[in-house]
Amino acid sequence: MDVWLLIFYIFIIGAIPGFLSSWLGIGGCFLRIPMLMALLGLSIKYAYGVNMAVIALSTFPGVLAHYRMGHIYSKGAIVASLAASAGVLAGSMVAIYLPVFILKIIFGMACLFIGIYMIYKAIKTKGITPPRITIHEIESLPYGLSFSALMFAAGIATGLCGFGGGIYYVPVLTAFMYPMHIAIGTSSLMMIPTAGVGAVNLALHGYTNLLYIAGIGLVTLVFTWVGARATKSVKAWMLRAVFGGLIGAIGIGVAIGWI
Repeated sequence: MDVWLLIFYIFIIGAIPGFLSSWLGIGGCFLRIPMLMALLGLSIKYAYGVNMAVIALSTFPGVLAHYRMGHIYSKGAIVASLAASAGVLAGSMVAIYLPVFILKIIFGMACLFIGIYMIYKAIKTKGITPPRITIHEIESLPYGLSFSALMFAAGIATGLCGFGGGIYYVPVLTAFMYPMHIAIGTSSLMMIPTAGVGAVNLALHGYTNLLYIAGIGLVTLVFTWVGARATKSVKAWMLRAVFGGLIGAIGIGVAIGWI
């Protein structure tokens, strides 16, 4: 591959998912993994490894911002991170040994169902702005055994699909009555160790590429900041609905072998 074409591909793989992830509040792995496969010719297992490493490295600025705004519940984050990391390790181990065509079907179906879920949530929350509640306004939130069990299951799903995990972690957190801003902030912190565990496990089995991780990670850092600034002039519910349809279409494409 021509070096300038390679640089261009690395740039857009970092820029587009990075921008959309902060613009829409949804992780860009649904686009990043298919782009890694289609543009750079990576197998789905290599794409998982690169994607998880990029997420683990590029999430730090967002987590710092959430921490400063009081959106991270530390006790819940610690317990959830431990449980979900164990799940990610288990899920990524299964992914390593699954045949590629089965892994593509799992990834594709996950994207399809998540796309449907996003469209449903977008319609349901149209015009609704959740109140901003910080950790300074609450005494405690759940982080017990049932909480850990569900986070472990969310981690398994994350490892199987090569995702960052936020799409699974946030619903679990909100189901345990975490206010939305705290759920998002806590989930963002969780993605650093959990995606890191998945990336390291895949790397130990040979599924990694340091050049792609460094290049895509750097571009992602820049464009997550750009995307965050663009949210001020955006109707989030409409964009989530559109992105949900896009994710579903990509999922079908991966599942039936178009990507």
